[in-house]
Amino acid sequence: MAERTGLIPMREKIEELERVYYRTQKEIAVELLTIDPSNFLELKAIKAQNRIDILIRGLNRMAIRWVKESVPMAYKKSYIVSKTRLEILGARKDVLFNPQKHRLSIDDYIERTMKDLVNANQSIKNNVNMYLYLSRRASAGLMQIQQFGIDDEEIISSIITDAMEAGRERAYASKRIHEYLRLKLLDGKFIDKAGRNYNLRGYSKMVARTRLRQAQTDAVKNTCEQHENDLVQVSQHANPCDECAPYEGQIYSLSGSHPEYPLLTEEPPYHPNCEHDLSPTSELAIGYREAYA
Repeated sequence: MAERTGLIPMREKIEELERVYYRTQKEIAVELLTIDPSNFLELKAIKAQNRIDILIRGLNRMAIRWVKESVPMAYKKSYIVSKTRLEILGARKDVLFNPQKHRLSIDDYIERTMKDLVNANQSIKNNVNMYLYLSRRASAGLMQIQQFGIDDEEIISSIITDAMEAGRERAYASKRIHEYLRLKLLDGKFIDKAGRNYNLRGYSKMVARTRLRQAQTDAVKNTCEQHENDLVQVSQHANPCDECAPYEGQIYSLSGSHPEYPLLTEEPPYHPNCEHDLSPTSELAIGYREAYA
């Protein structure tokens, strides 16, 4: 289909975004690993922070460009496939359908996806600032760390307290703190979203796959409306998860007026990274499939 439509496969576009975020994740970790709480240098920390700010600004520019290219591409691909199927099914085109609806759906998902990625990038910046803040606190060897409800501060405070109670030197506590922060860096979980922490690579892939799938679902629905087609079917996959299993292969009515098939109320993707999608169908197509099954 990519060759026929002239579109790059969505998998390649998603991998492109994933590679950029993964590379940025490693570059940020390299910068922060140079910060040693046992020998904290403010000038060095400021320089690292400035370099990371430049990385994040570049990430924002790249993410915006990627979204503006990829969302219309995903929508168009799904539109072309749906339109071809509907023409084969003999669906009639609604002369009153406003084609601007396609453009509005594309713009909506451009805005949503852009917001997801830009907010995530700001979260990266906030977590970098927190890392440097914790390093400064650890370097000072403070027993009392001001509480902001952040687990890292409680852990670092506990490390310092335990070390002092055991009569250890300050260098021992600093070393343990550095090891703890280093492990967090290796995880690369710089993005906060809905109470969870994600690494850059995993989050960018999740956003890309989920938002592009949502845009494709809208393309199917809008194309069905444009061709006066009421029925759609959820794709079938081997071993669907518990969340997707109830919808696997099911047929739904977009209008809710069909006497046999229920209204489509829950549409794919059903969860982040979901691979299910919609495709147009009709009573005629269903009849042929059942007759020759």
